[in-house]
Amino acid sequence: MYRAGLRELKLIYSSKPRWYFRQAERILTAILESYLSIFEPKRFLRALASPIFFDGLVASASLDELGGGATTIVAVTLKNFMRPDSGLAVVGGKRPHGYRVPEELGELAKIFGFDERTLERLKYASRMVAKVDNAAIQDGFQLYLHIMIVSWDGEWVIIQQGLKPMTNLVRRYHWISMGLRSFVEEPHSGIVSAAREEVVLDMTSRDSRESRKACVEAVNHDIEALKRFSKGISRGQSTLMEFDAGEPRKFPLSIPRVGCSSLLAIHEASPKDYEELLAIRGVGPNMVRFLAAAAAALYDAPPSFRDPAILFSELPARVDADKLLYELVEAIKASKLSFAEKSKSLSRLTSVFKSLEEPS
Repeated sequence: MYRAGLRELKLIYSSKPRWYFRQAERILTAILESYLSIFEPKRFLRALASPIFFDGLVASASLDELGGGATTIVAVTLKNFMRPDSGLAVVGGKRPHGYRVPEELGELAKIFGFDERTLERLKYASRMVAKVDNAAIQDGFQLYLHIMIVSWDGEWVIIQQGLKPMTNLVRRYHWISMGLRSFVEEPHSGIVSAAREEVVLDMTSRDSRESRKACVEAVNHDIEALKRFSKGISRGQSTLMEFDAGEPRKFPLSIPRVGCSSLLAIHEASPKDYEELLAIRGVGPNMVRFLAAAAAALYDAPPSFRDPAILFSELPARVDADKLLYELVEAIKASKLSFAEKSKSLSRLTSVFKSLEEPS
């Protein structure tokens, strides 16, 4: 797994004509059709979990100049192009369509013949992925796009995108079911962002493992201490807490107060681990942040505040994405695009990703 960032990923409000977007959709459709004719649907599903492959699609359709807005165009194209008879289907989209995933999955289950267990597993995955990127990782980006690509046998890839208010910066989150061992520890196949945030509460980090355990311990066995901790919080302020050798250190994020009724509801649910805790209805960003602060204060188990995204320039020289890019090149060459269109797509792809092919 790698976590990387793009050189430019902003939401650009472009005034380009409609024909520009129709042309981009036509080029993408031709490339997708060609890729699926050469490689099996499962290969395409795995490829979409790679931020670099996704950015290759963006570049090949000349959409990289639109920054983060290109993600929406690719998502719409995928949803319009993918049909269940290909072995893959797409649900979700931008708000409010992203919130229709459970209903769309119900319709898809009838087509693919999913049993109730598989359907509920897919709904749970969609819900947990959104919960993690919205609450377990608090990086200042508000989610507005959620698409889920589902295969005929119930495997999935989810791509989400968030917007940072007042900046137009966007951040993209990639997930894949194959090889996923946990929703709450290093679960992403990639997180892409234009810039690193100075402070991010990342409860999915390996460095937050003890914090996650302490949160579960507190809600199950130390509810009174949590109530006292909440009452002691100065509204809207960070609090000083004692760490090793009595060294005072600030929790670098504001700590919200939470209601006793909310804490009791979580206590009564008796979550056995952090995933179960996060899945409880009503456990959102405020509760996650409160429990993380309480775990640091009561159990000396601070979470990670390191941003999980890395800058493009810090991407390792060798990543397991060059093969995917070569497959994309093959798909472009075999597509029904004109010679001029193929040349332009390949040129854009080469110029954006040539750094990946340079020897270390």
